[in-house]
Amino acid sequence: MNFVQNTPIFNKINISNIQFRSNPAVYTGTFEPSKDSFITYPNTDINALAQSARTNPKIAEILAEYKIPFKFNSKELEKLQQGHLKDTRLVAAKMYSALPDDLKSEVNLKDLQEAAMFHDYGKALIPEKILNKEGKLDKREKEIMELHSELGYELLKGVGVNQNVLQMIKYHHQTPDGNGYPIAGDDFSPSIGAQILSAADKYSALREERSYKPAMRKEEALKILQEDVKSGLIAPEIYTALEKVV
Repeated sequence: MNFVQNTPIFNKINISNIQFRSNPAVYTGTFEPSKDSFITYPNTDINALAQSARTNPKIAEILAEYKIPFKFNSKELEKLQQGHLKDTRLVAAKMYSALPDDLKSEVNLKDLQEAAMFHDYGKALIPEKILNKEGKLDKREKEIMELHSELGYELLKGVGVNQNVLQMIKYHHQTPDGNGYPIAGDDFSPSIGAQILSAADKYSALREERSYKPAMRKEEALKILQEDVKSGLIAPEIYTALEKVV
């Protein structure tokens, strides 16, 4: 079932009756993805990923179109693994634990956690001067930054990651109203897992210090996401699960 604003599922849940489920099934330990127990792909180490990037013709095509020189930034990837990806995975797994049962049944928790740990891997191919720019990105830089979803999809497709995880990675910046990226067509709607990942990703990013902004307090981050609900960018049930666990 797809989870979009114009479907009955938005109206079938009494949000006030959603009960918080404590102790989500989250693995804690070393955060190198190839070593996490819930990740079943042996070829997600840095060397295998770099080789996948070099030999993928679609990645070469995307980089050539935007005149981006090939560079696999392993240091940036390692930084993401230890910080933002770990944080996003923990938030996403906790959000899953707070969903009502009928929505939980639409999500594979292991796949969700893998997608959260992999979702920004495409940034290893984004030029560092854009990725860590202190000021606002211009139009061209923004277009290049937005390539990371599709680049991550292609990168991880090359090491055998399953399609459910890949779809969440590719479309974690898609929105229920169809205004996200990459362009997916009028009849596309992001899965519940992708929407959980999107909200967890944005919340984690807002709470972190970045080169272009200071870290936000929890209340500030939630207020921004509340506005996203009003704008149709986040489904109310997804936001409620986030609010309950943070």
